[in-house]
Amino acid sequence: MNLSFKDLRFIIKAIEHQINAYKERLQVIEDLDEDEAADLGNDIKFLELLLADMTTTLEQNTGRENIAYEPALSEAIE
Repeated sequence: MNLSFKDLRFIIKAIEHQINAYKERLQVIEDLDEDEAADLGNDIKFLELLLADMTTTLEQNTGRENIAYEPALSEAIE
């Protein structure tokens, strides 16, 4: 799957938002529900690793034509 620059930025922002939402929820339930807290902790770690990987991919591919959003969009319209 080839993702455009815009696709990757959107996904990265969504992951960052979800991490923040999970951290907020974790603060609320940490002492109340150990099972949910553990699940949230695991999900946060997974999303942080995914975020790091996607950020690295974005940095490595910035400036390459195959990740540029606008040319791919204009080609699809023509």
